[in-house]
Amino acid sequence: MKKSNIITFAILFVVTAAVLIFASCSHNDEPEVTPTPEPTTTPMQTAEPTVAPQPTNPVATKPVETKTPKPSKAPAPVSMNDTLFIGDSRTVGIREYSGLKDADFFCSVGLNIFDATNETLSVENVGDVTLSSLLSQKKYTKIYIMLGINEVGYPHSSIVDKYSKVLDMIKAKQPDANIFIEANLHVSKSRSDSDSVVNNAAINDLNTKLSALADGSRVFYIDANSIFDDESGSLSSEKTSDGTHLYAKYYPTWVEWISQESAKYI
Repeated sequence: MKKSNIITFAILFVVTAAVLIFASCSHNDEPEVTPTPEPTTTPMQTAEPTVAPQPTNPVATKPVETKTPKPSKAPAPVSMNDTLFIGDSRTVGIREYSGLKDADFFCSVGLNIFDATNETLSVENVGDVTLSSLLSQKKYTKIYIMLGINEVGYPHSSIVDKYSKVLDMIKAKQPDANIFIEANLHVSKSRSDSDSVVNNAAINDLNTKLSALADGSRVFYIDANSIFDDESGSLSSEKTSDGTHLYAKYYPTWVEWISQESAKYI
């Protein structure tokens, strides 16, 4: 090998070694950096709790108070001391189902105005008596009479004539009593439409004629059909099972109405 080549190779080797030594020293002077793991969060730590913004002028509100409704009560029994009811099966219903305990009842199923003065009936706390005898034994301040449904097929003029005679007897024996003629209650539309005798047209005609017997002084006329009729002017089918008589639960309502209606006249 030539001497010049040897010198060149030696110089190249020295330069290369110097570069390597310098690079190694520069790398060792820099601090070692450990990668920082990204923070992990649980779902509950992901976000701060949200606070609803407060209104500028907050207004205090109270919870709405609710009251527990009181159970409805049945109408309190009406007191009718010194009162007499005269009538047919509808009046029997008042005696049996209204809760009225302090009135007397001269009534029976099938009673009619023609037989009212001849019948002997059982009256509680009195015994078996005729109407005339009962009126002679006790003093009444109010007397209610409702008859006509059983005899509505007779000529109405004859019914009214007999009614007038019965009223005269009552007035003579009970001079201080107020007498109330009660309108005969209607029958249901289905019965009225199918019955050629007992129907609402005949009942209305008879009631109109009976109302003329009231003098507005001692004898008065009251009509409870307004509280039991449907829109057709018939006894509501919801208030009767046979088209003629009220369900038992409506008799207290009827007596309460009678008491309130009577008070308008006396």
